[in-house]
Amino acid sequence: MDESERRKKRERARELKRLGERASALLAAVLIMLALLFTASFPQEIRELMADGMRPGETVGSGLAPRPTASVDDPLFIRLADVDEDVSPEIIVRLMEAASHESGVELKGDEPRVLVYHTHDTEAYRPTEDSSYEPSGLYRTEDDGKNVIAVGEELCRILREDYGISAIHATERHEKPLITTAYSRSFQTALKYKKLYPSLELFIDLHRDGVAETGYEDDFVTVDGLECARMMFVVGTGSSGKSSEKDPGSGSKEEEAMPDFETNYALAVRLTKELLSVDPRFMRNVRVKSGKYNQQVAEKCLLVEVGHNGNTLGQAKNSMRFLAEAISKLAISN
Repeated sequence: MDESERRKKRERARELKRLGERASALLAAVLIMLALLFTASFPQEIRELMADGMRPGETVGSGLAPRPTASVDDPLFIRLADVDEDVSPEIIVRLMEAASHESGVELKGDEPRVLVYHTHDTEAYRPTEDSSYEPSGLYRTEDDGKNVIAVGEELCRILREDYGISAIHATERHEKPLITTAYSRSFQTALKYKKLYPSLELFIDLHRDGVAETGYEDDFVTVDGLECARMMFVVGTGSSGKSSEKDPGSGSKEEEAMPDFETNYALAVRLTKELLSVDPRFMRNVRVKSGKYNQQVAEKCLLVEVGHNGNTLGQAKNSMRFLAEAISKLAISN
């Protein structure tokens, strides 16, 4: 057998192995989902939650009510409940394996470690007597003291002052000229800061979610006497090839890269568990979607929805005290 034939034989063997691994992953995912939904050995409460979570429903900014929240001791629900329909079973299996990873983040040192930015920079909260604003749209304002930029500033301030973590707050605008292409512009912002500060470890895109205009005013938690907006992390797998559902991206070489969704998911689950230990209703379930959401810009990226338009700005800012503490616990210990 000559070298050419041996090479072809090795290539066939590798291809068969890949096909076998893919088939095994798909079969495992199907069996896991069926078991969780229909096997009587699982508690009825968990099966009902799983079935609810796997029905089509809430998406980022969908305006639908938040789903029930997982408990700290229910990792199956956290891992699977809020996975969008177009995320493949193969990816679900990889996420389940990733959830147990304990990857940390290098947060020590004087150089910048955390970047907070805003794809949807004018997202605002329910106006109150002490936090009214000139609207630029429905629950939107260009007043940076009253929109999500104010929440991002509070997060960075607490990271710096209380935990000694060097955090940069990017306040660039991304929604104009079209909000549907905002992710392409915010990606360029994140990329710019990555090049300016190679020491950056964690990239956080901070948003506000959307619900119906009324009926959600009491959707908050009270912690240490503070009313706090509930939060949710969104993880993009990149399987759709798009930045988001509405933004296909610019097609640049950098945007074509795929996110490290396993690391991002592990970080999101770790932070979610940490915050659920503060209050069992603090967090909505990690949302896994097929878009990229700029999470290919670095190895460790988070998209966090801080409350919704039924919450107040004060509630959103109060949550940053606890989010900052949770982030500080990601620090790699030497």
